[in-house]
Amino acid sequence: MKNNTILRLADRLACARHSIQEMPVVIGFDAFLDESIRIVGERTSPEAYAPMASMSSFGQWAMASAGHSGSREFVCEEVLAGGCAVNMGDGVASLGFPLTAFTGVGDPPHPAFQSFTEKCESVYPLGMQPGRALVSEFDDGKLMLCSFSHFAEFTPSYLRQNLADGVFRRACEQAGAIVFTSWSVYPYMTACWQYLCREVLAGITNQPQFLFDLADPASRPVGDLRNMVSALCEFESIGPVTLSLNGNEAKQLALALDMDDLGDHRSAIEKLAIELRHRLQIDTVCIHLLASATMAQGSRAVTIDGPFCERPQRSAGAGDRFNAGLLAGKLLGLDEAGCLYLGTASSGFFVRKSRSANWPELVEFLSAWGSGNIEHESKETNEVTGPKVIDT
Repeated sequence: MKNNTILRLADRLACARHSIQEMPVVIGFDAFLDESIRIVGERTSPEAYAPMASMSSFGQWAMASAGHSGSREFVCEEVLAGGCAVNMGDGVASLGFPLTAFTGVGDPPHPAFQSFTEKCESVYPLGMQPGRALVSEFDDGKLMLCSFSHFAEFTPSYLRQNLADGVFRRACEQAGAIVFTSWSVYPYMTACWQYLCREVLAGITNQPQFLFDLADPASRPVGDLRNMVSALCEFESIGPVTLSLNGNEAKQLALALDMDDLGDHRSAIEKLAIELRHRLQIDTVCIHLLASATMAQGSRAVTIDGPFCERPQRSAGAGDRFNAGLLAGKLLGLDEAGCLYLGTASSGFFVRKSRSANWPELVEFLSAWGSGNIEHESKETNEVTGPKVIDT
């Protein structure tokens, strides 16, 4: 089924390739070494095995081991550059935006980060080593077991020492967008945000777009989330703020703010996005799910169906590539539907190809999607639809 809205967007974006080179982006701060593993379901030979396909199968096996013990083989398929800042940065830089990254890739950088660092204009590790993550992929999701205790060293004092040369401030003064990711894994990131907003970025006049990603705050106390909200809204005095959340993150934040659980249906997600934007007093809240995405600005929410992929080649990092496309839409001044289509196309390409799209590839993907020529399965409607708008 054709979608003329997507086709028109693809035509428009085909002409934007050169303008994005004039829209620099600054991103920070996390970096991880992702060890991509598969849980063995059945080993068929010394060289071959069938992986455990679903998270529910893994859960059933783990539950059956309760009170006894359990052992499973896993296979480490590859070691990859990871972390929200690195993954999203890879998506942003692959599209052609000049990227300056302040991320803990190590000094010298670990070899896994070579491809990422080569795409960036500059990379500053800030004296920080990467975290570590065991990423177990399943057909219906992923499990990530992370180690990052040394991130507790990341404090306002640490930043004051490592940003004293003024490079970060100068980069931000030239940036079209500034991105801060992975609040959840840094115990003192709220205080760091306050320091950055009140001291480092105070007085800049270029009004950059800000994009924030929390990275699953389930392990953080409610009080920490409420303090984070207070720090987040301060950035609105410098430039418009977008908070991008997956479904679980949105519900965790809503719970911390004593908001009612309205359920999982589409209208509930739209109302949740609108209410979160109102409570946070920021420009934009986006909630991205497996098969759809919603954006709230003011009292308006827009939802689109994405190019859902039932069997992704890789899902770890898909949300970060969504954020890369979303930010590209923001920088290009697209409307809500345009930003969401660009975000879901970026993540849709990634889960099918296991890599970030460059600009021509993203435009080609949009054209194929709009023409009905890619695999598409919507969990709700099983068809491509135009954007839905709700006003309250």
